[in-house]
Parts: sequence; structure tokens; C-alpha cells
Amino acid sequence: MDCLKSPHDQDEIQERQIKGTYNAQFAPLYQAFLSNFSQYNETGAAICVFHKGQAVVNLFASNESQSPPWLADHRVSVMSCSKAMLAICIHKLAADNKIVLNAPVCRYWPEFATNSKAHITISSVLDHSAGIPCHKTGKPGDIFNWQASIHNIENTKPIFSVGRQLVYHALTFGHILGEIIHRVDGRMPSVFFEQEIAQPFDIECSLTRNSSYRHRDIVKTSAFSSNNLKFMSHWLPRIPHWKCQYFKPCGEHYHPNSSQWHNSEIPAVTGHASAFGLAKLFAFLAGNGTLNGQTLLPKSQVQRLTQLSFAGTELVTKKHWRMGAGVMLNSPEFCPMGPNENAFGHMGMGGAIGFADPDAQLSFAYVTEFFHSPSKTDKSVSGIRLQKLVTALYRSLLTE
Repeated sequence: MDCLKSPHDQDEIQERQIKGTYNAQFAPLYQAFLSNFSQYNETGAAICVFHKGQAVVNLFASNESQSPPWLADHRVSVMSCSKAMLAICIHKLAADNKIVLNAPVCRYWPEFATNSKAHITISSVLDHSAGIPCHKTGKPGDIFNWQASIHNIENTKPIFSVGRQLVYHALTFGHILGEIIHRVDGRMPSVFFEQEIAQPFDIECSLTRNSSYRHRDIVKTSAFSSNNLKFMSHWLPRIPHWKCQYFKPCGEHYHPNSSQWHNSEIPAVTGHASAFGLAKLFAFLAGNGTLNGQTLLPKSQVQRLTQLSFAGTELVTKKHWRMGAGVMLNSPEFCPMGPNENAFGHMGMGGAIGFADPDAQLSFAYVTEFFHSPSKTDKSVSGIRLQKLVTALYRSLLTE
């Protein structure tokens, strides 16, 4: 791997911000990462690529005004990338014959069956067709209390018939699958992930903001302003339409920088990761579950995870999605993962992503402290910064 070159045709001060290493073949990706700071308001971020089982890009940077400077092992909120981490936990239990993915959730969590939910399967939760994308039960702030969240899900009724509609389960995904792990294994999902996946395979990811590691806060934006969060959780849910209920349990402290967030387990969204850790996690999956002699999941389970489970127009975003059993399959209309249809991974709110492309034998991760929000100039969900990086990643491969 080639070390970072000395500044030359770029602004010297700006280029000195970029730390880490990259293979010369991936110079286009390096340039795109650099350009995100000068052209697209990046303040601090990291990218990593594994190619043919080896880390070939590991870059990180922050503006001089950001303190402390970004370090190689810094972790940052990756929002819904957490869902892929959680899904891997579920698939590990399945691989170990602890659960059956096509079984009803209530086989492992009997109280879940109340209010017409007895026929909802684990598989339907994994592909977001379970019919419980949100709920009207509970009150603002419940999301920070595990047992309150579990009771809210037990007491709710499905909004859609199971298996009929693709509707993003933004928060309920985490608590339903997390409670299955808790009931079957006895450990909370964050502990299970740490002890069964992160530690044994040296993966710098976690399902909570683990105080044992170094983290970065995200940059404050209007999306996470106290007034906006209060409106979304206290006032908007008064409108009876189901789409207005997504943030009802959240409250004004639903923010990756808040102490409530740091001390809670919301496994659909509270994951933190370094780019290296997230790329390494998906490098295992790009290799059918195996990386450098270690096996995270058997090949058959990776195939189950990544097999097309549901495709169609997702009702919230109105975009065409392709879902596996817990991961997003390459869906260019919503979240592009390069030119290969077999690529899969998960994006998080704000633009973070981890994905694997087994056809190209690579994995890629991008994490950022400055979350993207759709705007008049950039209406995409994924954001121009991520799109530029993915385009440059595959342009780099053309030089092989």
C-alpha cells in the first residue's frame, strides 16, 4: 500500500488534512474524498476500501476548525447502518440453529402475538414487510427505555398485512429483532454484537456508543434541532395518518450527541463505527462470510442474507427498493452502490454507508460527522458526497 503523497497540485493546507493510506490505483477515490471538503462542505469524514481481502484505502480527515482532529480509530454515528449489524446477529443465531428465520416472531417472544401479530415472521421484519413500520402506542421519550419500547410494540396493531407492502421499519426493526436476540440468547443485542462479532473478528463497530472507544459527535444541523424534534414527536403524531407516527416515541433528545442517546439501546439507529470497521464487516460478506481465514458466517447464511426477498416501491420514500433479509440490495433509484446488481449493504440517515460488492471483490464504507439532508440543491437521500465517492471508487477499478 502506498503512503499518502506530499501535496502537489491541490491546495497544500487542504491536502495536509487528509491522513491515512491508499493504493495508487485508488487515486480517483482519494481525489473525490479531498474534493468533498473543498466543494461539498465536508467537515470530517473517513472512507475505507477492502479489495480482494486487503485494505487498500483507509483515509480520514477533518477541517482545521474541527477539534479534536479526526483519528484513524474514531467512531461516529452511522444511524441505520446499524440495521445491517443487527441483521448479522440474527443470521448468526440462525446459522447456529438457535432461531428459524421463517418462524413467527411469537415463537420466541409470545407476548408479541397479541393484537393480530401472531403470523408476523422474522423474515418479514428483516425485509421490512412485517406491517409495523411505526405505532401509535406510547409517548415521547419511550424510545430510550427498552422495556417501554417492547410494551409499545406488544400493544400495537399492524398497519399493513404481513408480506404485502414494503414499508421502512425505521425504529421498530431494531426493537423487534433486538428482543428476539434478548429472548433467545439472554444478552442485549449490543452485547451480543460486541461479544460474538466485534471482539472475535476485530471489527470497529458497535450497536451503541460504547464508552470504551473514541467517538466523534455529529455536527449540529436543523434536522436534529430541539424544536424540530419536539414537533416531530409531540405535535405531528396528533395527525392520525400512519406516516406521522414514526417519531412519536422519540422526543427532543433523539439526537446522536445527547446523553440519552449515548446511554440507550436503539439498535436500528444507535450504531457507531469507524470506516475501517464498517468496511471490514462488509469485507467478510463480500467473501461469502470469510476474510483472511476467519469465518463470520457460513456461505449459505450469507446467501440467505443477500438473496432478494422483497422488491417494489417503498411507501415512505416512493423509491424502488430491493431488499435482502436484513440488508439493502443495490437500488440505484434510492441508494446507488455502484454498477453491479449483486452489491448489497445499508445506508444510514445522513449518508453513511457500508456495502459489499462480491462481483468486484470489494467492500466500501463512508462515515461522516456532517449529516446530509435533502435540499433544493441536492434532493437525493444519499447525498452528493456519497455519490461522488462511489463513482470514483468504481472509476479506480477501471485502472486494473
